[in-house]
Amino acid sequence: MPFITLKFQPGVDKESTNSSSAITWYDTDKVRFRQGYPEKIGGWVAYATATFIGTCRSILPWTSLEGENRLGLGTNIKLYTEAGESYYDITPIRASSTINTNPFSITAASAEVIVTDTAHGAVAGDYVTYSGATSGDGTLTAGVMNSEYVIDSITNANTYVVTMSAVAAGADATEGGANVVAAYQISVGLDTAVVGTGWGVDTFGAEAWGEASTGAVDVTAQLRLWSLANWGEDLLANIRNSGIYYWDTSVGTGTRAVDITSLSGSDTAPTICRKLLIVPEVRHVLALGCDPTDDIGTQDTMLIRWPDAESLLTWTPDTDNSAGSLRLNVGSQIVTGIVTKREVLVWTDTSLNAVNYVGAPYFFGTKLLSTNTSIISPNAAIEVDEITYWMGSKNFYIYDGTVKTLPCSLREHVFLNINATQKMKTFVGINRGESEVTWHYPTTTEEVDSYVTFNFAQNIWYHGTLVRTAWIDRSHNNYPIAAGTDNLLYNHELGQDDGSTSPVSAIAAHAESAIFEPIPGEGYQYAFVDQLLPDVTFAGSTAVSPAVSITVYPRDYPGGALGTGDASAITRSATSPVEQFTKQSAIRVRGRGLVYRIESSATGVAWREGEPRLRVRSDGRQ
Repeated sequence: MPFITLKFQPGVDKESTNSSSAITWYDTDKVRFRQGYPEKIGGWVAYATATFIGTCRSILPWTSLEGENRLGLGTNIKLYTEAGESYYDITPIRASSTINTNPFSITAASAEVIVTDTAHGAVAGDYVTYSGATSGDGTLTAGVMNSEYVIDSITNANTYVVTMSAVAAGADATEGGANVVAAYQISVGLDTAVVGTGWGVDTFGAEAWGEASTGAVDVTAQLRLWSLANWGEDLLANIRNSGIYYWDTSVGTGTRAVDITSLSGSDTAPTICRKLLIVPEVRHVLALGCDPTDDIGTQDTMLIRWPDAESLLTWTPDTDNSAGSLRLNVGSQIVTGIVTKREVLVWTDTSLNAVNYVGAPYFFGTKLLSTNTSIISPNAAIEVDEITYWMGSKNFYIYDGTVKTLPCSLREHVFLNINATQKMKTFVGINRGESEVTWHYPTTTEEVDSYVTFNFAQNIWYHGTLVRTAWIDRSHNNYPIAAGTDNLLYNHELGQDDGSTSPVSAIAAHAESAIFEPIPGEGYQYAFVDQLLPDVTFAGSTAVSPAVSITVYPRDYPGGALGTGDASAITRSATSPVEQFTKQSAIRVRGRGLVYRIESSATGVAWREGEPRLRVRSDGRQ
């Protein structure tokens, strides 16, 4: 009986059917390809034990002038700066003032407190910090009242309810004194998009002809997304469709970010903005989709404004400054933009535009690069080595001087399974160490749970499942960092296991082939397989005896179901003088077509597949 060598084509192909004369991979999870061969991805470990509040969808690394490494984090609830593995709350204050005399009404044996503040403007879930309270009932002391709380519910425009950290001993409708100051943080945002259906909700062509859109309504009360950028050693932060905030590193972590309109000398700064960018070469801030100078508070979703060079304050154009504005012409709204080495790229709902610095008197000019293009979300584009990659509503694209569709062997798989109502959560990350551009997107749930990866060094695609909400490449800590839904950041490509549990748990990884003919050219001949010669390496494993499971499944007809597979454990027994593992495995399957699957589900296991061999002979009739 002869042996056949399984020379799988690199990458995953779901654009074809699951039956092919070529030996291809059809499904993967937690697997990448190295030099054309599949291997399990690296593990992850918590970046810090500290947690943050809310769902993080933006991360920014930067370094202060003193050399202190920092991260900026934007969640749907808070804005943070991180240093020394601690998170510092720098969420801006929306309003702060002395409120009604004795504003706290308490009930005996209850921690619930009714707060009176005329025209408070808060919503349920907002955070408020009290100070200046002087009276208490003995249990609900001034120290308890002078703290940060979440607003549980809104009674009316003048009252709301909070739950304090202690239970009141007795009832009193007048607690707190005459000098209670309430500092309200900016209102919390949504961590799940609000869905609106109907005609005119989304861009033209978003759905089939004559069908109403199922996309999310693009309004201010939408998914909370931040754009973060470092202004020198300081932090600039913009909430999509809201204000621009500034945090001064030098004032320390005990000071919050402030609205740029509140800075001394601020002149017609935008109060609403869709995306904030910084062009470092010319030291200019760009505000995309903002309110115009002559109509502050009224958003123009196609307008781009910038202040004077090296300034956050001077936004009104004049003969002695470089402030100005321009308006894009193709599309109905700016979606996003990124700064590249060539130019600033700005996407509208139907076009891609280049924005370049041109000097006086206009300072910035624009060039239309492409029409009839799209981008699925504000965080779906990235530049790598002067090539920009992005995910549209129905295709992947690149721009390298010319806009092109990026062929994808997983295109239908991605776009048929994406949760369109939560598409704004889609984001892209780069892992330069592995030459990977990865889009993370939601499918079966309302949160991001899947990914698709383009390896630009090998020009191949693969996919899998992973719950992450934001990603940055290696920065000061030498590992990619990603945000989980458990309020933690994780260092990726570290170890072999899932560090979100204690003790660590296994990362289940697999690669499965499409159905292939074991005896090609024989008229779909029955074949009998009775032996497997594995070809695998466990280099990098920390387990004493790392192992993978290899299963071969039979199928009798192209449209038939897979038969019962025969599995075999392949285990490493030694590493010196050469790596040794299971030499051969007896398996018994019979069919016209075969599926090959390699997988692992134990801790401390790393593996890479090579070119295994199967002993095959003709069996039965055609």
